[in-house]
Amino acid sequence: MRKLIQKITILGALLSLILLSACASGPGVPAPGSPAVYTSGDDQTLFARYAPVFLVENNQVPYNRIGTPQAIVREDGREELHIDPAHATFYARKQTFTTANGIYTNLIYRVHFAEIPGGWKPFYLGAGRNIGLLVVVTLDLLNQPLLYTTVHTCGCYLAFTPTSRLSAEAFPRGWNKGQQSVYGEFLPGFLDLQKRSAGTRRPVVVLRDGTHRVKDIRLAEPQDLQAVPIVTADLQPLEALKALPLANGRTTSFYETAGSRQGYVKGSYKVRERWLMSWWAFDWRVGEDKIFGTTKSDGINFYTSLKPWARDASDMRDFAVFLDYWGWGL
Repeated sequence: MRKLIQKITILGALLSLILLSACASGPGVPAPGSPAVYTSGDDQTLFARYAPVFLVENNQVPYNRIGTPQAIVREDGREELHIDPAHATFYARKQTFTTANGIYTNLIYRVHFAEIPGGWKPFYLGAGRNIGLLVVVTLDLLNQPLLYTTVHTCGCYLAFTPTSRLSAEAFPRGWNKGQQSVYGEFLPGFLDLQKRSAGTRRPVVVLRDGTHRVKDIRLAEPQDLQAVPIVTADLQPLEALKALPLANGRTTSFYETAGSRQGYVKGSYKVRERWLMSWWAFDWRVGEDKIFGTTKSDGINFYTSLKPWARDASDMRDFAVFLDYWGWGL
């Protein structure tokens, strides 16, 4: 009965998004206001097996679509970088880390969007271009998912979603398994992988229209997702972002490689956050998307706490220290 109720809940959420549209659409074309599912497909690799499924609201609007970073050389010789919403790509990296309790593997998935629109109604604090999102899947030695970590590539809106594979001792003290509040979004505090269908269910990350905020994360059967259009994304190494092809046969990095913005995504400026937040966050580039390095000597600080004194401890590049700072006892 509980399984049936969960399935009805998932289907209800999908149908409620579909019903936002009052217009019909042609075959394979999402109706106005309708969502779409983005998946990496299924080629039996570890990355494909654990890749999240994204349910994107209002997918007919180009800036809501997961895209692919592209670089061009303009007539004046300068490079211009943008996100192509016509083609979806998931970028992935595998990385291990060690704590006093064991050895773990992170599967890191990075996706990008053309922009968060900068109009006045609605007013989006994070307005800017080349916006990104990370989903980190933490596995144990048996490749069982223990924890899902979601965060924008500026280090903002960090959220943890543990699974039933994680021991009770590893949870932060007082953790609410029912629900958690993340800057206005209400996410589940727990994913149950112990049920019979756990092997076929996939995590579905629901992304909000406009801001690309994670508004929900749930487990769903593959057939539950067939009610909406499905976009199959390419799956590429995360390192590919450092060598985007140019028409002249050369390559360029997605990130600035020199100057005061070294390590930040090209073209990612957050003017509103700069003027409204930088003075009390003590960071002139607060909210700007950046590289997620492999170690603390790679790239720039990927801090996830706005407390200036917690920059080092909340830096995701040292994942063991980062988890400990946020109360996780893996």
